[in-house]
Amino acid sequence: MLRIRFHGRGGQGMKTASRILGSAAFHAGFIVQDSPVYGAERRGAPMAAFTRITREPIHERGAITRPDLVVVADDSLLADPAAQPLAGCDAASTVLVNSTKDGTTLQALASSSSRLLVADFTSLVLQTTQTLASLSSALGVVTTRLVGLTLADALVGLEEELATTHLAEQQIAANLQLAPAAYVLADAWAPVQERAGETSTAAESLVEVTFTPPRLAVPSIYAAGNSPERKTGNWRQFRPVLHPDLCTRC
Repeated sequence: MLRIRFHGRGGQGMKTASRILGSAAFHAGFIVQDSPVYGAERRGAPMAAFTRITREPIHERGAITRPDLVVVADDSLLADPAAQPLAGCDAASTVLVNSTKDGTTLQALASSSSRLLVADFTSLVLQTTQTLASLSSALGVVTTRLVGLTLADALVGLEEELATTHLAEQQIAANLQLAPAAYVLADAWAPVQERAGETSTAAESLVEVTFTPPRLAVPSIYAAGNSPERKTGNWRQFRPVLHPDLCTRC
């Protein structure tokens, strides 16, 4: 199984990037799982999204703690204690960072033994589409290349996600034009490999939660002693008195 973790800030489209990858892998015949986690859901707040790709049923759920690939949309996240994009990374992990800085500077900042890949996707996106909203398309497509999918797979995944947006035809065409350029950027990078000897968590190890009837599991506001009757007085005492000159129907 390949485990990919996307890190970005609210508004950078990392949820969409993970969905582009997931859709591309699904159409290529893989079993896929992708899900985001936001925390404080607002623009600028750190968020993450997780994608799992395999040929077998996926029994894992939740956050990816030992990623094979980490995609970072903003190099400022590397030093952000709320984001921690390098958590769980080791020598078998690959970290892709969108940045204008050189790899040596980021390697010192990352202080990680993982393979570090750096490219300026922001400039590519602005040159092609004139809007940073397309960063999700670029990072989603380049990730498909890193996990070994074809450009055709990437385009299928991208088109499927773009179809759910409210973009104009011109904007959709610009994003599709961006895809091959982003895909080519990863040609010099070796694809990410699965961790040797690791498989998806076996189904037998899953925790079975027993069913509890609603009458026992859900508190009842009508239970005896839980909602005592309260006398609030005669409502007529609180009826407003209107001046006869203002209301002729009193």
